[in-house]
Amino acid sequence: MTKNNDDSLRGKGELWRTKAIEQRRSRRLNENERALIEFIQTLDEKYENLIVVVEGKRDVSVLQNLGLKAPIIKTQTLLPRYKLIEKIVTTAGKKGQVLILTDFDHEGKAIYKFIEKELELSGTKNLKRERRMIRKFMDTWICIEQLVSLFKRKDSPEAIDP
Repeated sequence: MTKNNDDSLRGKGELWRTKAIEQRRSRRLNENERALIEFIQTLDEKYENLIVVVEGKRDVSVLQNLGLKAPIIKTQTLLPRYKLIEKIVTTAGKKGQVLILTDFDHEGKAIYKFIEKELELSGTKNLKRERRMIRKFMDTWICIEQLVSLFKRKDSPEAIDP
């Protein structure tokens, strides 16, 4: 292949990628995406003493950018599992309510089931219904960090600096 052909193909590929990105950005939020944003933004108001549990730092960043002010605990830390549960229960206190927002993939579901069982044993309230609602609104997305794409839409909310 000659250099000119290579540059031409590379140029076409770059043009296609740029066009695809612009199309995604020009799309508007759909009904589920709007409902998801609104649901997350109102969690603080609806639930006193709310604690949110997520897997990683990108999940924390996305939720904070969507306006969530509740304390967020990450499961991906150097803490052993029993210490993580102690931290969640201690942070939640007697009146605390915990929303476990681990991803909806195989690993995230396993983490959810473990934390759910441990919270039940400790008597801490787990917001199962809210997790199901968020899952419903997420539609085909399975990871919380994928919600960052909501900020790239034409009518998306502005990211908040945490």
